Order: sequence, then structure tokens, then C-alpha cells
Amino acid sequence: MLVRMSTLNVSRFVAFVLWSSLCLGQEVNVSRGKDTVVLSVSAQKPYPLMSGEQKLPTLSVECTQKGKKTAHLLKFLPGGTLAGDLEVDAKGGQRTFNMTIGGTKQVTVWVGYGEAVTFSYFAKTDAERLKFIQSVLNAGKVSIEFKPFLSGAPTTSVFDLSKLRDAMDKAPECAATK
Repeated sequence: MLVRMSTLNVSRFVAFVLWSSLCLGQEVNVSRGKDTVVLSVSAQKPYPLMSGEQKLPTLSVECTQKGKKTAHLLKFLPGGTLAGDLEVDAKGGQRTFNMTIGGTKQVTVWVGYGEAVTFSYFAKTDAERLKFIQSVLNAGKVSIEFKPFLSGAPTTSVFDLSKLRDAMDKAPECAATK
């Protein structure tokens, strides 16, 4: 009976530790460059393609500091080509994604960024972009709805950003977000 109680207690402890680690937020991947830091969080789970392949989207904040000037980008990497990418490129590169931020669903505008399938949140000024990034960080969890190429079915990825603010606080390039 003592062995049975010990096994039950160990099982409960392992379950508690696993559950606690899930509640602490997703890990932040930090990539540094000259005057730049990119802080990335992967989606909570991958989405399947028709081929059976799994893709894991990423949401990143890129902070650049040159002297006293800072710039911030919020980037979304869906993990592959999206339905309608050719149409978007022909219309000037803007794309809308439905996001849920703090329980409120809203339409957000993004533009193609770089060579890979990456989108950056569109704002006219860095101050507007920074205000949006702060609202995303304050929400803790956000979701982005998109349509992967081939399936064209709406897919929603959820990002737990609870550790992202701490990582940004540690990066001098992100000083303006404080």
C-alpha cells in the first residue's frame, strides 16, 4: 500500500510539473545581430498540410537601435506559402489577417517582408507599430487566422507571449517598449 501511495504521489507530481511548464508561456528564441535583436515565439501547435507535413508558425519582434533611434517590427512567419500570395503580390503586397488580441477579434494589415514567406505588421510610423506591439504583449495570448496554400482552409495559430515581454526588457535594442 505504501508503494501504491508513493507511485500515486510521484504521478501527481509529474503531472503538476508538466502542467506548470505549459502555463509558463512559450519559450522565446533570441537571435542577435549588429544593433538588432529578433525575439521569436512559435505557435502552440503546428498545422497540417495536405501532404501530411506539419508547419509551425512563428511570431517575432525585431528591435533595431542605431544611436538613440530605435525601430520595431512585428513579423509573422506562417511556415509556408499562403493561399492568394500571387494576388497579394500583384496588388502591392498588403494582406489582412484576422487576429484575436485580448479576446477581441480584429482585422490587421500586414505587408510582405524579405525573401521568405514573412509578413510584417503595417503601420505608418514606428510609434503606431510600437503601440500595436505593446497591445499584443499586454494581451498575453494572441491568435492569427490565415489560409495555407493548397488547402485554402482557414487555420488559426495561437501564440502565448507571456515570456516575450521579459525577453524584450532584457534587450537594450527594445528599450523604447518599456
